[in-house]
Amino acid sequence: MRMGSRIIAPEGFLCLSKDVTYHFLNSNGNLNRVRLVLFSDDGKMLGANLITLTRIEFEDALEHGLLLEDGTVDKFPPWLSGIQGVSIQQLESRRHSAKETYDQKVNKRYAAISDLVGRRDEILSCDDPDAFINAHAKSMRPVQNTVRLRLWFYTYIIFGNNKWALMPPLHRIGGWNRLDPARKNKLGSPSRKGKHYGYHSDAEMREKIIEGFIKYKSITKTWEKVYGDVVTKIFGCKSFYLNGSMQFQHPEGKAFPTFNQYRSHVKRYFSPRDLLFELKGQHKAKLKLGAAGSFADSITNIYQRVEFDGYYISDKISGVIEGSAIESFCVVRAVCGLSGAILGIGFAESKENMDAYNMALFCMAIGKVKYCELFGVDIEPWEWPGDGLSGGIIFDRGPAACYPSKPHVNWLKAHECTPSYSGQSKGIIESSHRRDKKLLGQPSYKHSKFNFVEMCRREIVQAIEDNRCSDASRRMNDDMYRAGVKPTPLGIFNYHDGIGRNSCISMEFDTAVRSFLKACPACIKKDAVYFYGRKYRTPELEASGVFDLAARSGVINVSVFVMAMCVRHIWVEVNGVLYELDFVRPASAHPGMADTTLRGLQEIDQLRRDANADHREEKPAIQQFYGQKIKSLTEKDRDAGERKLGRPPKNGAAERDTADYKRFQGKTK
Repeated sequence: MRMGSRIIAPEGFLCLSKDVTYHFLNSNGNLNRVRLVLFSDDGKMLGANLITLTRIEFEDALEHGLLLEDGTVDKFPPWLSGIQGVSIQQLESRRHSAKETYDQKVNKRYAAISDLVGRRDEILSCDDPDAFINAHAKSMRPVQNTVRLRLWFYTYIIFGNNKWALMPPLHRIGGWNRLDPARKNKLGSPSRKGKHYGYHSDAEMREKIIEGFIKYKSITKTWEKVYGDVVTKIFGCKSFYLNGSMQFQHPEGKAFPTFNQYRSHVKRYFSPRDLLFELKGQHKAKLKLGAAGSFADSITNIYQRVEFDGYYISDKISGVIEGSAIESFCVVRAVCGLSGAILGIGFAESKENMDAYNMALFCMAIGKVKYCELFGVDIEPWEWPGDGLSGGIIFDRGPAACYPSKPHVNWLKAHECTPSYSGQSKGIIESSHRRDKKLLGQPSYKHSKFNFVEMCRREIVQAIEDNRCSDASRRMNDDMYRAGVKPTPLGIFNYHDGIGRNSCISMEFDTAVRSFLKACPACIKKDAVYFYGRKYRTPELEASGVFDLAARSGVINVSVFVMAMCVRHIWVEVNGVLYELDFVRPASAHPGMADTTLRGLQEIDQLRRDANADHREEKPAIQQFYGQKIKSLTEKDRDAGERKLGRPPKNGAAERDTADYKRFQGKTK
């Protein structure tokens, strides 16, 4: 069961009211608690009410039908459904006299709960999270409304850590913005050196702190040494002897952070695990991390830890035109650390690249049924369940090593890169790769009859098969055997999902397209969207009137989102709304014409451009050649004659010539 899932109690259960919809918040397996949230609306003010159950009561109620999952997972607050899928830029363009942008509004609310978000695990593990949040709200200056703060906090963590879920529905309701540039006084408890000692840590100071830490961190430096490099080389401070001690001061009196401010902000932006590896090194950090035994022993939920890696298909695939043996491609898989189930799959045209990892993340985010449909593979939801992202992902030091980490990606909680030449650091994904038998004797190769698209379809079906066939008996426990769970990755995944042990983070389809797919140039003409010479249309885009606009104003240049290994469909954003376009295949074209990669489409487009250019260069020579042929037959130039003013004469000579012409026609008949 995923965060944000709707829970109803048709017969009433404990303190739950009949037919009231709650949203699943979390299940802490260690503390045996389950949290549910009810969002209420009395017509004047939205509120959030937290319900706490024991894990045993919750799972027992699910098994006996006292609690039911509605089957729907909200990825956006219901009170913002009217603007779901519309970009913020488009909403801003509709405003006329805005004193404050939507981004500023949302940032204020997020600033009010930012400390709570950083302590989310501590809050959800305590006995009374509402009391914790209320106490936090009352401790803030200015004091926050406890009902609103609880609403913002629960809304943010339930709906995918998406800050735009904090948008005000009807009116402007601001929150205390700690990063307000107008605020000059230092916040927090008074310093031991005086009430007004130090400077306010605004947004610019925090950015410089993180920038300096990333630039000057080293396993050979201490916290103090890195702090000294940051304040002197980033903030421009110098050391001075003042009042009997050495102190940092800025020559022009500009603001700079204290050591406590610096360390506090660094710890807030980076996870403790990341800091330990950056400051201690991988070998020393491993002595203080990890547990003996299986990789899954320290994981309680599915989607809690997901490992990514790629492997190369050994078969030589067939070319589309000639059918010759050509090099195959790389397949990137995402594997759940707890169940061992394959959660996503992506492809790279030749070597392993970041597009393949983004494609695997896209597969995780949008769900498997939709993803398989894009490749022309029809499956049922039960065959490959699960849609959502993981807050903890593990890459190796390949193309994905530079994937953006916090705070650039709001859904990502921990991004780990394994050490070089250390396959055991991600043993789950390494052990799940397909392996070929080593054959002795003369070297040989297998020439597959599949082309690249058919091979992608084969690998998708292979992933579904592996989830249902792989041996996962070592991941089973006594409770699973009593419940009759099959010892397969799919069986373990469904078991944990059914009892609410799911840490996946939902993402809207439009957001997934914008986040993970590759943006390429295209143009809109009066009849279709042209992408490297191919035409794409959809009835929804036709209804928007953009083709009529293109007919009046000419070509409209746009950017489209594509999957590099499958261009059967593309996505284009018009007026803030994303449209999925289908390839327009001519009736005379081969049915497999739609199956091509982005690189193949670019090559075809280059061939089209070259053919058109060759034709333009050849056209004058052809015209000249046949002009000479006309002259040799008639002894006159193609355009021989002269232009005279007025109308043709109708005198006697003209009448005689006309009569001769008619007699000539009569003879030919």
